[in-house]
Amino acid sequence: MPARLTLLCFLCTAFCSNISAQQALDRSLTHDGIARSYIVYVPQAYTGDEAWPLIISLHGYTGTAQLQRLISNFEALAGEENFLLAYPQGLEIDDPSGGILPALPPRGTGWNIRDPDGPDDLGFMEALMDSISAEFNIDPARVFAAGHSNGGTLAYVMACELTGRIAAIASVGGPGTSPGLVPFFVCNTSAPTPVIHIHGTSDAVVPYTGVEGLFPPIPALVESWGGFNGCAAGPVVTEIADAGPQDGSTATLIQYLDCEQGAEVWHFRVNGGGHWWPGSIDVPPFLESVFGKTNRDFDASREIWNFFTGQPATVTGLAQPAGASPVAVTAFPNPFREEVSVVFRLQEASGVRLRVYDPVGRPTAAPEEQALPAGLQKIQWETPPHLPAGWYLLVLEVDGVPAGRQLVIRE
Repeated sequence: MPARLTLLCFLCTAFCSNISAQQALDRSLTHDGIARSYIVYVPQAYTGDEAWPLIISLHGYTGTAQLQRLISNFEALAGEENFLLAYPQGLEIDDPSGGILPALPPRGTGWNIRDPDGPDDLGFMEALMDSISAEFNIDPARVFAAGHSNGGTLAYVMACELTGRIAAIASVGGPGTSPGLVPFFVCNTSAPTPVIHIHGTSDAVVPYTGVEGLFPPIPALVESWGGFNGCAAGPVVTEIADAGPQDGSTATLIQYLDCEQGAEVWHFRVNGGGHWWPGSIDVPPFLESVFGKTNRDFDASREIWNFFTGQPATVTGLAQPAGASPVAVTAFPNPFREEVSVVFRLQEASGVRLRVYDPVGRPTAAPEEQALPAGLQKIQWETPPHLPAGWYLLVLEVDGVPAGRQLVIRE
């Protein structure tokens, strides 16, 4: 398994090398005598006249900042909703589980959680926020952390130690702790903090049931945060429609509401899901035994943003956007060369058009609208010969309203 984890990072790093850097700025700073690097993603609409939110998006163990750009799928959303993104790069560390989790290699790039002799990554996060705030107009009340796996754990550390600087956190597949819970690390937060946690029950890398002596079961973790944040006694449980039966998993949203200072706690439980970011790119088939398939019942990035901004979850039906309902979109093969198939399910007969955008938001294709019946549908996009390698955003419009999206990569 460790070899497969490393191979995945090599593959994704290769794919990410094709991502346009026009809006992605390479930056560095020196912290604790060590040069640290990060990427800042700046949507075209940013002028600096208004203070914008910032999401710090944290890669997992053995990952990279570029890999996190690819799997977290935040950038198109940042252009729509007007926020900046920072992707810090971790240093090489020892296995953060101390050898307890068999899926982890003994060393890799990541975030130091418990080693007193390891890198000062919490201090790096503070220096990162200071550096970005000095260069860009950032709203200090809307700085968020969202991490995958080991990056999700660092988000929990930030919630525990940077009270007042982090408005809310999100963890996808990352273990954590809370004040008063048997510690993975000591949590010293002094105020309620909004937390959204997304985790697969069949996660083969970070077990949903926890690991005794290392980190608690995920249900106990989110319940503990609900208690610390002073939420109502019982959670609200919503079963999410199975929009992607082919992914082999379903999803349940568990919400702790009516909390002190509005610090809600949401938990997206991916029933049968693995160690991946829901709504992201497809997991390569030969790695599905480790990471599982990509769940298509909800868009993790969209729901994280909804949570950060205090909006209701899109999937609950409490607050659907005007126009078409969200549609789960799957594209294959991905990466592709000459042709990619886009699969989706329509609830009713509709007019459908596929629009394709390049990395800087310019439309590259808009095939004619098709009238399609209800049910499972497939549209094939044949790429023009002159189209360069890189990533492209496919946006599915249903009756003229954007209703689904997928990031694809042309080799």
